[in-house]
Amino acid sequence: MKILLLYRRRWWLIYLPVLVAVCVLLAVTLWVWKPLPPPRVVIGTGPGQSSYLALARAYAARLEHMGIAVDIVTHDRPQEPLERLARGGAGLDVSFAQGLYAPQGGQVQALAVIGHEIVWLFAREGIHSLSQLKGQRIASAVAGSSNRLAAELLLQHVGIRPDEVSFTTDVGDAAISAFGEGRVDAVVHVATGDSQTAATLARLDGVHLLGVERAGLLATREPRLRAVVMPQGSIELRSNLPAADLPSVVTLTHLLVRPDLHPSLQRALLDVAGELHVMAGFLEGQGLYPSTVGSDFPVSPTAARHLRGGRPWLETLLPYGTAQWAELVLYALLPMGLVGTALLLRAPRYIDWRVDAALQHFYGELKFLEEELTHAAPGDSAVLQPFVRRLDLLEREVSTMELPDRYAHRWYTLREHLQQARERLLALKPA
Repeated sequence: MKILLLYRRRWWLIYLPVLVAVCVLLAVTLWVWKPLPPPRVVIGTGPGQSSYLALARAYAARLEHMGIAVDIVTHDRPQEPLERLARGGAGLDVSFAQGLYAPQGGQVQALAVIGHEIVWLFAREGIHSLSQLKGQRIASAVAGSSNRLAAELLLQHVGIRPDEVSFTTDVGDAAISAFGEGRVDAVVHVATGDSQTAATLARLDGVHLLGVERAGLLATREPRLRAVVMPQGSIELRSNLPAADLPSVVTLTHLLVRPDLHPSLQRALLDVAGELHVMAGFLEGQGLYPSTVGSDFPVSPTAARHLRGGRPWLETLLPYGTAQWAELVLYALLPMGLVGTALLLRAPRYIDWRVDAALQHFYGELKFLEEELTHAAPGDSAVLQPFVRRLDLLEREVSTMELPDRYAHRWYTLREHLQQARERLLALKPA
C-alpha cells in the first residue's frame, strides 16, 4: 500500500485495528479467565423438615451479607441434590451430604468436612446387641437412603443379610409412632446430635439406645464410618441417657460443590463454614471442623489451597465484592489498557518505518551507483551510458514517490543527492 494512502487512512488502517484487537483480547480474557464470580449461588437440600434446610438458611444469611444472592432448592429425597450435582450440576451449585453417599458422588468435590452425624440405633427391650436383630422389623426409611445404607452396614458387620430382616420405610415421626405402636423392633436413624427424632426415641418407654459392638473394627473395614464413644449421660444428664458409655459410629457431613464452581465462591463458602462449624457440637471438639481431613469425597483444589493459606491477597485486604472488582481491574483491565495505549502510541512509528525503508532503498541504490562510478573509466560514453540510465530510473521513481507533507524535507534532500550524483556523472563524460 502506498505510504501516503496509509498515512491518510491511518485511523482506519492502524488505530482502529489496534482498538479492536485490544477489545477482542479483553473479551477473550474475561470469557476464559472469568475473574468475576456469578452473583447468585443455588444450594440444594433435602425435604423441608431436614436439618440441612436450616443449615442452608444459615449459609444463605451469611452469603447474602457478603453480597451473594442465594436460592435454596428443596428435594423430596435427601440424596437427590447429590445426584443432581453428580450429573454436572443441573442447576445446583452447592449441597450437603453424608459420607455414606460418597460412592454416588461422581466428580462432585468437597470443600470441607463440616461435622458428623451419628448412626442412632434404638431397639425395644429384650434386644441388647446387633446380632439379635436377625428376623426383626427395622425402620430405616427407603432403600438408598442414609438410614438404610447404615442399617445394611451394621447388619453386615454382625453377619446378618438384608433378607434376614424386615425393613420398613418409617422415618422421623412415622418411626416414632411405629415404635410406640409395636410395629417395629428397632430404628436406625442417621442424624446430628440435636435431632428431635433421636431425642424423642431415647425417652420412649421400653426403648433403649443400642451400642455398636466392635465399632473400631467396623470403622476400619468401612472408611465411610468413624468410631466414637457416646459418654454416659451425654444425651440427658438428669435422666442418665445413655446409662453407660456406648460405642457408636458416625458418618461425616460434607459441604459439596460442583467442580467448576468459581473459586471465589468456593472461598466465600469456606469462610462461612469457618464461622458456622468451628464451635463444638455433640461428640465434636471445638475447632475440629471444618476440615478436609478424612473427607469421603475428593477435595476441591481450591479448598486444598485455602487450607494451606493460599488466597488472593486482595481478598485478605478488601471485602468480598470489592476484591473481585479490584482483581478484575488490576489483572485484566489495567494490563489491557496499558498494552492498548502503548500500541496506539507506537502506531505512528510504523509509518516512520515505512518511510525510512523506502528512502533507504533509494539511498542504497545511489550508494551502489556511486561506488561503481569510482571504478568507471572517464571519457568512455559506452561505459557511462548504463549509469545514466540507472540514475534516470531512480529520479523517475523518486519523483513519483508520494509522501506525507511531514516528510517533504527528506524527499527534497534525496533529490539533492541524486542531483549531485548526476553532476558527478556529467563530469566524467567527454567534452
